[in-house]
Amino acid sequence: MVPTTPYNPSSMRIPRHESINDLPVHPATLPQIFHPTSESRHFTRADAGQVFFSGLLPADDRIPHPEMIAALKDRAAGLNAREVAEAQTARIAGMESKRAQREKDKLREVEKRTKVVEGRRWDFKFVDCSVDEAGKKGRSLTAAGWRYGFPHEDRKKGQIKIVTEIDD
Repeated sequence: MVPTTPYNPSSMRIPRHESINDLPVHPATLPQIFHPTSESRHFTRADAGQVFFSGLLPADDRIPHPEMIAALKDRAAGLNAREVAEAQTARIAGMESKRAQREKDKLREVEKRTKVVEGRRWDFKFVDCSVDEAGKKGRSLTAAGWRYGFPHEDRKKGQIKIVTEIDD
């Protein structure tokens, strides 16, 4: 899993490796797990993710900028700088078009569920809601009125508002 660098005294150029310090650590990967596998089998990062937690994506798919990984893979495949830039531009354009299409679909869905009543000064927008959407405690994000929140405990009558104990 960790790349090795062969020593070559005639070459002054040292091959660069992936920086493992820049990857965020998933909490499921903290314990050490000794998973037996065959030496002849190619064990990848995706396989390691499945050993740690079912459905855990490999680090290449969890990073916030997958296009950078794709560009590095293109460079490693032997493409020149111009070809890498063109592929990167096409990849980013495709991702942007998918994102824009998702946003349009989401807006269209919201407009479909919203009933608009026009008034003289304002338009009133109504969305059907159900008591069941509030969840067990009535604090679900999908419930009506969730954005107004609940009063803090210190606003209640009889609550002690000063520190009475300090934990060591």
